[in-house]
Amino acid sequence: MSPLAQNTIVDDLTSIGLTKNEAKAYHSLVKLGRSTARTIAEDSGIPRSKVYETLELLEKRGIIKKTPGTDPTEFDPAPVDAALDHLEEKVTSSAASARKILKGLQALRGTEAKEFAWAVQGMEQVIMGMRTAIENAKEYVHIASASPVLLSHLRGAFSTAKNRGVDIELITTTPGAKAVAGLDRYLTIRIAMPSKDLLMESFREVFQTPMLSSEEWEPTRMLILNIDGSESIGVFLPGDDTTQPWSLQIRSRLVVFIQWQVVKTVIATVETIIQNKML
Repeated sequence: MSPLAQNTIVDDLTSIGLTKNEAKAYHSLVKLGRSTARTIAEDSGIPRSKVYETLELLEKRGIIKKTPGTDPTEFDPAPVDAALDHLEEKVTSSAASARKILKGLQALRGTEAKEFAWAVQGMEQVIMGMRTAIENAKEYVHIASASPVLLSHLRGAFSTAKNRGVDIELITTTPGAKAVAGLDRYLTIRIAMPSKDLLMESFREVFQTPMLSSEEWEPTRMLILNIDGSESIGVFLPGDDTTQPWSLQIRSRLVVFIQWQVVKTVIATVETIIQNKML
């Protein structure tokens, strides 16, 4: 297994409650089967001084066990499905308990002044901003994007909003619609935008800027959300891994209305340009 794949598994296990060393040890045990602490340490890279402590913690979690009568002591991993279900249930239970307490504290704190506009950077911050806005929507969430790949991270938020009767609509391209397979159970997908090349060419004509390039502005890497006509989020995805995605969030009916009208006007203008070229 490649180091990258191993790191991914370790990261996934830490996200459901294990420490990094616990994740490495359980991963090694599943791969090797019944093994001694020494073998586990050598395979996982856990320092020898830490491996027994790590295995004891995993045993307390119930996802590995000592093999009776072995010398040196050998350890067995619990079956993967049972172990992961057990960890997920613990996380879910802890989250429910923490949610109840923290929401009570939040309610006691009262209403605070909210910013008119702010920007955030980083994938997790961007996703959290969109999730919060969608879960707080009262009537509708309208989304426009030619590259809606981020929406796959928001299934829970879409489900919560839909269950409260919120109307969710995505305006996207045909390739964009394929990128969100399965999300049609939560939202309405409307095909209304052209492909990347046509969009870039049409933007040049709309704004009369011949020097516009995908390096300066890549419209197919944008995603805009309009929440109830009173809040808007513009998400900008990098074209490579050297920069972080970022978003601009605005709370103002006037600004959101103007922004959304601009988005719809540009889309309509682009479609008109394409249709004229096709005649």
